[in-house]
Amino acid sequence: MESDRILARAEELLNRVGDQSRLISRSRKRYVRWAKVRALQVGMLGAAILLAIPLWGLFVGPVGIWGIILAGMIGIIGAAAIILLPRPSAGAGDLPTTQLSALPLSTEEWLAEQRRALPPPAQRISDAIGLKLETLSDQLRTLDEREPAAAEIRRLIADELPELVMGYSRVPPAMRKEGLNGISPDQQLINGLNVVNSELSRMSEQLATGDLNKLATQGRYLEIKYQGDI
Repeated sequence: MESDRILARAEELLNRVGDQSRLISRSRKRYVRWAKVRALQVGMLGAAILLAIPLWGLFVGPVGIWGIILAGMIGIIGAAAIILLPRPSAGAGDLPTTQLSALPLSTEEWLAEQRRALPPPAQRISDAIGLKLETLSDQLRTLDEREPAAAEIRRLIADELPELVMGYSRVPPAMRKEGLNGISPDQQLINGLNVVNSELSRMSEQLATGDLNKLATQGRYLEIKYQGDI
């Protein structure tokens, strides 16, 4: 019925808005963490300068008004340099060596940075993956790195997912809507992200039920590969 379709679309829209709100909230939290680190660094620089002035006067000689002005200028320039430094971010190459408990959020942050370079359908799937990585982060806090399940999870989010996205990024933009065998790089990316999204759902469910053996033995490799295919 038409009313059922309308209700279904409304529910889908509400869920999407809720997911977007969670993504925005997490992005803001990351920015706040970054801003706090920068504020701490500026504070430490100011404290170092304030400490250096009397020490200079005590062990070297009088600072004088020009010395104070110079110290102030150094402080201003140093603070500006700290604030203007780009936000640190983990590269795809850093993910395989990231501690397992921190890996989902590191992967999520890396994926969020790649989002703008993806086509809109892939962006929506990457958002869904980001939400699942958030859930997975809580579940991995107690998982032993030596468990076979840990290797399965690490393979998917530290190797396969970055390889998929980076492989797409290496394709020239003008060629992304064309492809071999009737499938374009855009569609290959979407298919691959859908596989990752499904795998994350499966992993999260099996972690929740404690079925680690099943998680370790029933993993599916990505159906879409970029290296050598395009």
